[in-house]
Amino acid sequence: MILVSVLIVFAFWGLKNYFGAPLDLAAPDVETKEEEQEYLPPERNIYDIKAIFDGQNKFQVEMNFTYVNNTLDTQQELYFHLYPNMFSSSKRIPFFKADFYRAFPQGFSLGGLAIKEVKQDGKDVAWSMTQEDQILHVPLGNPVNPKEISNIYMQFELIVPKARFRFGYQTFGNDKMTMSLGNWYPILAIYKDGKWSLDNHQAVGDCTYSDIADYTVSFTVPSDDFTVAASGVLKESYLSSEGYVYVYSIDKIRDFAAAISNNYETASEEIDGIKITSYFPPEDKRGGFMALNVAKYALGIFNEAFGKYPYPELKIAEANYYPGGMEFPTFIMMDSAKYKEDNLSNTSLERSAAHEVAHQWWYNLVGNDQINEPWLDEGITEFSTAYYFEKRYGEPGRESYFSRQVDTTVNFIKNNPRHMLDPLYLFKSHSEYFAEVYVSGVLFYEDMRSRIGEENLLDFFRSYLETFMYKNVSLEEFKKFLKDKNYEALDESFYNKWFNP
Repeated sequence: MILVSVLIVFAFWGLKNYFGAPLDLAAPDVETKEEEQEYLPPERNIYDIKAIFDGQNKFQVEMNFTYVNNTLDTQQELYFHLYPNMFSSSKRIPFFKADFYRAFPQGFSLGGLAIKEVKQDGKDVAWSMTQEDQILHVPLGNPVNPKEISNIYMQFELIVPKARFRFGYQTFGNDKMTMSLGNWYPILAIYKDGKWSLDNHQAVGDCTYSDIADYTVSFTVPSDDFTVAASGVLKESYLSSEGYVYVYSIDKIRDFAAAISNNYETASEEIDGIKITSYFPPEDKRGGFMALNVAKYALGIFNEAFGKYPYPELKIAEANYYPGGMEFPTFIMMDSAKYKEDNLSNTSLERSAAHEVAHQWWYNLVGNDQINEPWLDEGITEFSTAYYFEKRYGEPGRESYFSRQVDTTVNFIKNNPRHMLDPLYLFKSHSEYFAEVYVSGVLFYEDMRSRIGEENLLDFFRSYLETFMYKNVSLEEFKKFLKDKNYEALDESFYNKWFNP
């Protein structure tokens, strides 16, 4: 009887506990509601882009841009570069005359970016375009204070010209095509020292001067016959009612590019946990595998020399770009001419591929004003290219590089009025630009190495990367950083030689 009573008491206690009745027994507090997650505002700008491709040369695009005001000023307006609009008229093309026909072998082809709608936080904005429609001005109905965020929605149509350029396409045979999408969407201009940097594309060099941002970009193509190679990592691909969709995403890159083709094959390798993929048409398989091999070796050499590449993937794609190679974050375009037999045997493809891999450190991770201070990234990148040949092939590799690229150029540099620190618009030819900006960079860092030794030079590169990673650096900041290293061998004669033309 006593046992039965005890069981009844315990059963009653259990039922009351099950149905949530209060208990007299002391017990630890139990959280019955899900903890609310704390909202963390984004640290940097975010581009969310959805592009629908018609299979010819047009895209319908929506872009949601999350603006994070990381300046010290309240922003009343924003400015975006519209680089595609330099193709909206043959008179706006900045190329040298000789390059015009290299870029347009079939004659001038129209292209551009037509803005349809702009909204800030869901409300229409009275936008306008300036500088031959290459700058979009967005006055803000709601000014954005420092550390605040605002959403800018844009809808636009993109027309890609038939051109051998980083923004352009070419056709092959009856139905094959390859399209390059570089500098193809509205990208926020740099705001520094109370003003916006609004320089247009020049006849030589690159135009990118932008802040690090996060990207999610989807491309809808007519069918899975089309392959999309792009910056970042392919998060998903699937068939939708509108076509086949590729979704790429990546954080902390400087801009976003892609190549689209219905004639790509791929090959992949891995080094240091990083996947490298080469994209190429079947007729250029040998060149495609060579590009993959060079990218793999260069990535390994630079990882050890400068600090590890921080992204999970790197892609290199054969495309249509008459100057040769073009760097974008985690993505490289290489002109189809580089993949032909002559350029495989004369190291042209190898030099260009190694150079563009080095740009993943010097331009993407450490950015700069590529129009007004191009030497900052091109000089160190070309030295890195020479370093690749030296470390991969030893002294013969170094000698081969110098005999091809440097020894033939030294006298030209000495007798030319231009200087390595000049802005792009002062250069009158590609050869002048290459000699003064690229080769002078090799000579500068070779001089540094001869004075302070290779170990100190590599220490400089690593600390430079660590200090300015994901930032933009100016020439004055570079010089101060170098002087603050206090290398005894770098006296005033060194600085006068290189920085006081």
